[in-house]
Amino acid sequence: MISKAARRYAKALLQSALEQDILDDVEKDVRFILNTIQDSRDLVVFLKSPIIKQEDKQDALSKIFDDHISGETISLLRLLSEKRRENLLEDICNGFIRLFNQHKGIIQVYITTAYDLGEAQQKELHTALVSSTGKKVEMHIALEPEIMGGIIVRIDDTVLDGSVKHKIRKLKNQFAVNTAV
Repeated sequence: MISKAARRYAKALLQSALEQDILDDVEKDVRFILNTIQDSRDLVVFLKSPIIKQEDKQDALSKIFDDHISGETISLLRLLSEKRRENLLEDICNGFIRLFNQHKGIIQVYITTAYDLGEAQQKELHTALVSSTGKKVEMHIALEPEIMGGIIVRIDDTVLDGSVKHKIRKLKNQFAVNTAV
């Protein structure tokens, strides 16, 4: 869950990037920052620590990111340091990416399969999802052998469960109801 403060910063960053026509550059910066944070739990602890001096946090952020991101994103990092809000950085990045995807008409689709999908199957599935949603689709595929076969597709709050495990469970329930009668 992203805090209200993080959402406000993310929205302001998106608006500023749109006004300056640098949205794609800022999106790359934000993804770089997010990947760096997610790859280093030590950085997260460092940024959230109330013991570490503000100047040290600001210096660290500057050394880590200044050579890799644009001026607009550097300004955000400095603002967060001045306001003592570095602890919101990961949530701000996640919020920005969510807003970016909404702005660009991109949806995240989470797919679970029991077996690896071949390249042709992935392309066919992608094409079907684009056709049925009318949006740009980013697929995230996870393997879970326990579903035995079939596929589970999750788009936002909608889950389409075509797994063998789900079908067996439905049959068991149906047989239990029929034998109870």
